[in-house]
Amino acid sequence: KQWYQRRVAITAGIPLFKKQIARATQIKQDSIKKQADCSNNINKYQIKYREKCADIGIVGDHVRSELKNLVGEIPGRMSKIAADIGKLHSALSYYQVFARFLIKKADLEVCPLLFFVLQHGNVTVRQWETGTVPSQESDSDSSVEIIEPIETHDKNGCIVVSNEASDSMDVSSDNVTTEPAAELDCDIDFGIDTIDFGADIDFGEDIIDCGEIDFGCDDTEINVLEAGEDQKNELLLDNTSTRNKIIDELYELSAFLSSRQEELSRHSESILSEIPDCPPEIQTTQLENVEKMASVVEIPLNKLTNEKMRHLLLLKSSEKYIDRLTDSMHSQLRLCDKMEDSIEEMKQRIRDAERTYEEVEPKLQRAIDTTKSLKSCVETELSKKYKGRPVRIMGDINTL
Repeated sequence: KQWYQRRVAITAGIPLFKKQIARATQIKQDSIKKQADCSNNINKYQIKYREKCADIGIVGDHVRSELKNLVGEIPGRMSKIAADIGKLHSALSYYQVFARFLIKKADLEVCPLLFFVLQHGNVTVRQWETGTVPSQESDSDSSVEIIEPIETHDKNGCIVVSNEASDSMDVSSDNVTTEPAAELDCDIDFGIDTIDFGADIDFGEDIIDCGEIDFGCDDTEINVLEAGEDQKNELLLDNTSTRNKIIDELYELSAFLSSRQEELSRHSESILSEIPDCPPEIQTTQLENVEKMASVVEIPLNKLTNEKMRHLLLLKSSEKYIDRLTDSMHSQLRLCDKMEDSIEEMKQRIRDAERTYEEVEPKLQRAIDTTKSLKSCVETELSKKYKGRPVRIMGDINTL
C-alpha cells in the first residue's frame, strides 16, 4: 500500500513538471527573439550615429572636441563658396539682360548682392553698405603721448603750468597742437611791511586770471560704436542677414534658370527672336547653356543650405547648441548601451531557463516511468480479480 502511495505521489507531479518545462522553453524562445531584436536595434542605432556624424563631418570618437574643431573650418568653406559665386557671371548677366528686356527698364539690377560678391569677394558688410574699403592700419599706429605737467612759480609767487618736453601733443595721425601755457597774470599783493591774514582777504575768482584752458580737441572726433557695429565688420557670408540674402538671391537665380529650361525644352527660341529689340544674348542662348548655368548655381546654393553647413553655423553662434548636439549624439550611444544591457539580461534568462529545463526534465521522465510502472501493476492486479481476463487502463495516462 505504501508503495502505491509513493508511486501515486510521484505521478501527481507530472503536470507541474510539464508546466515548468513549457514555461522554461517559452522563456528561452522569447529571450532569443528579444536578443535578436536588440542586436538589430544596436546595428540601426550605430548606423544612424555614423550617418549623423558623416552629415556633420566628424568621426564620432570625441564628439564635443570634434564639434568645436569644426568651427575653424567655416572661414575656408566660406572662401570656397565665394569662389563658386565668382563663377556665376554668365548666369547673372543672362538673368539681368532677360529681366531688363521684359520689364523695359535699362537700369534694373537683379541679385545685387551676388553681383557684389562676384566682383569684390567675401568682404565686410560695411564695404557692402558704404562702398569704403576698411583701413588696414593697426591700432598700434595710433598713440597718445601723455606729458606730465611741471609746476613752477614766477617771480610773484604764482603757479605756472608748462610742458618742458614739447608744446604740442600728437593724437593718432592728426596734428593737434596746444598753445604754450601762458604765464598766469597774478596781481595778488601780499604787502611789504606786514602780512595781514585777517578775514578781509578775498579769494574771489577775479583775483587770479588763469586765461582760457585749451585742450587742443577742437578737431578731434570721438567715434562711439553704435549697436550692431560689430556686425558691420563681419564678412558677408558670415553675417546672418547678408548670408540669408545671398541664399535668397541664389534661389531666385535658380528658379529663373529652371523656368527657362522648361520654356526652352517646350518651345524654340524663335518665338523670342520675333519680338522687336530682343537682345542677342537671349536669342543665342541654348538649352545646354542654361543647364550648365543652373548646375553652376546649384554648387554654392547646396553648400550654403546643406545639413553640415547648418550645423556649422549653429555651432559657431551658440555654445549651448554644442551641448545639445553632443547630448543628442550621445543619446544614440546610450541606446546602444541599453540594448547591450538588454542582451546580457536575455542571455541570463536563457541560461536560467536551460538550467530549469535540465533540472526538471529528469524529474518528469522519472515520474513518467513511475506512472507507467504503476499502470502495469494496477492492470495486473485487476486482471487477477477478474480471473485472468486482460485489463487495459484507458485515458490520458497512455499519452505520457
